[in-house]
Amino acid sequence: MGKVLSMVANPFRNFNLESRAHKVISQAKPTPAPRHKKDQIDIDRLMKEYPGAYEESLKKDEQLDRHLKDVFVTSRDVTPVTVQSPDPGRLLPSDRRSVGQYLYGVKDPDHVPLGKVTLKTALEFITRHQNEPRTYGSKKISEEFSIAEETIKNILKYYKVFEIYVPQERKTKARFAGPATPKVEVLKQLRKELPLPSDTKKKT
Repeated sequence: MGKVLSMVANPFRNFNLESRAHKVISQAKPTPAPRHKKDQIDIDRLMKEYPGAYEESLKKDEQLDRHLKDVFVTSRDVTPVTVQSPDPGRLLPSDRRSVGQYLYGVKDPDHVPLGKVTLKTALEFITRHQNEPRTYGSKKISEEFSIAEETIKNILKYYKVFEIYVPQERKTKARFAGPATPKVEVLKQLRKELPLPSDTKKKT
């Protein structure tokens, strides 16, 4: 429906459009919009109280007009700095240095809070406790590292350090379960042979 109405209204809107546009452009002074009632009251009061200032405001200031013509703005384009943004689909580490080999596979923290120990420290006091169980017990470890004694007891109970035992070299060679010298069995009696098939007998 709207399209039909616009098709009907367009010819009337565009009728004599060029001549109407020239008429508006050729006007010396455009007709101002009507003022609000309150604004008109203020202008009338200004004309009565300050007629000289009102007449001066209507005149064109030639000096001010020259100053406005002399003012100009020069703009220069700033060369944009292109920053290559990382691809969100392929995030790569910013530090590409190779990571060194650590003793226990992970890097030891720089700061260890109170009541916590590193893996290296835990292995040290577990090993020392296994070697000196009487002098270096759970109570002494608890006081040294500020950890609850019950926690230390559980660590010493469920975690142990493996010990390596290297076997001594034997001078005598190991023997197999069987006899040292192989035995040869001599068959003195002939064994029964299976009968030949019938086809073989006919050929012979």
